[in-house]
Amino acid sequence: MKKLIHILSISLLILQCSYGQDKTFGATTFNFGGYIKTDFLNTWYRNGDVGATSPLREFHLPGQIPVGPADRNFDLDYHAKGSRFSFDVGTTILGQEIHGFLEFDFLLSGVGDERVSNSYNPRIRHAYFEWDRLLIGQTWSSFMIVVVPDELDFAGAMDGLVFIRQPQVRYKAGSWWFAIENPETTVAPLDEAGIVVTDSEVFPDVIVRKNFNGQWGSWSVAAIGRTLHKRDSVETTAMGYGITTGGKLFTGKRGDDVRIIATYGNGLGRYLAAGFTPSGVLDRNGKIKPIQTLNGYVAYNHYWVPQKWSSSFSVAAYRAFHDTDLAAATINELSYSLSGNIKWDLVPQLRFGMEYMYAYRGLLNNTSGAFHRLQFSAKYSFNYRNSVLNEKQ
Repeated sequence: MKKLIHILSISLLILQCSYGQDKTFGATTFNFGGYIKTDFLNTWYRNGDVGATSPLREFHLPGQIPVGPADRNFDLDYHAKGSRFSFDVGTTILGQEIHGFLEFDFLLSGVGDERVSNSYNPRIRHAYFEWDRLLIGQTWSSFMIVVVPDELDFAGAMDGLVFIRQPQVRYKAGSWWFAIENPETTVAPLDEAGIVVTDSEVFPDVIVRKNFNGQWGSWSVAAIGRTLHKRDSVETTAMGYGITTGGKLFTGKRGDDVRIIATYGNGLGRYLAAGFTPSGVLDRNGKIKPIQTLNGYVAYNHYWVPQKWSSSFSVAAYRAFHDTDLAAATINELSYSLSGNIKWDLVPQLRFGMEYMYAYRGLLNNTSGAFHRLQFSAKYSFNYRNSVLNEKQ
C-alpha cells in the first residue's frame, strides 16, 4: 500500500511540475481513500432460487427476488466485491476552487467466478468535477437525496430509495440546485412484463432542488420533469414528473438520528428502487402510458453505551399503480423490506457487524416471493491525503 501511495504521489508531482508555469493554478491537494469490505451472506428464499450471476447474491435488489410457488432454497455467498477505492483532487483555477472525484468498486462485475480466483473487474461509480458552483460528470442524481440507512447491505432499504448515478450538469445557487441529467426511457410492451430500454430520448431530465441544513440535521425537496420517448412515432412521447423529500434528523445526545425519504411520481421508472418497474407501459396504439408510483423508507440509527456499538433499523416499501387493462399480470407491483443490525466500530476505521433482512416482492397477479438474509461484514476504511505546490520551476 505504501509503495502504491508513493508512486501516486511521485506521478502527481511530475504532472504538477509539467504545468507549474501556469499561474492560473494554485496548490493541488489529493486524496486516496476507500475501504476493504468482505460480506458473508446467508439467504433463505421462500419461492425458488436465483442463478449464480444474479446481483441479488451480492445485495438486496427488489426486482430480482424469485417469485412463484413455494420452493424453499438456501444460498451462501462470500465476496469482497463491495470494496472500493477513490481518488480526490482539488486545486484553484482562475481564482475558483475545482475538485475532481473518481470512485470504483467491483459489484455487478460480469467477469469472474468463484471456482478458483474470485477475480472481478472494477466498475466506475463516480467521475465528476466541481468548479465553483458548477458540477459536470457522473454522480448521484440531483433528484436523489443521499440519505440512506447505515446498514451492512450495499443499498439497504432499496425499495424506498431514489437510487441512481448518471452524467449531469448541475448548478448550485446557495441552497438551490438546478440540473439537467441523462434521460433514459424504460417501457413495458403491452401485456408483457419485460422492461425495454428505448434509447431514443429527445430532451434531458430537468431537476430543481432546495436544501435545508441546521443543527437539527438536514432536509431536501426535489422535483423532476421528464420526457419519455420511443422512436416509433411522435405519439410515443409522454411526460413524466415526480417529487421527493426527506433527510436526516438528529435525536438525543448520543448522535442518534432518524432518516426519512418519500417519493411520488408518474413515469419515474429507473429512478426508484433500482428500476423495479419501467417508466411506462405501451397501449394498443403504441403510445406510452406513464406508471404512477409511491415509495419511501424510515430508518433509526442508535448508538449504544459504549458508543463503539450502534444499530440501524429500517422499513421500506414501493407500490406501483398499474392500469390493469394494459399491464401484464406478471409485472412488478409491490415490494417492501425490514432490516436491523448490530455494528461494532473497534476504531473509526475498523467495523464488524451482523444484520438481518426480510424482503418481499409482489406481482400484479398476486404472485409473490420473499427471502430472509443473515449477513456478516468486516470493513477497514483507509485514507491518505497530501498536497503539492504548483511553483514555477
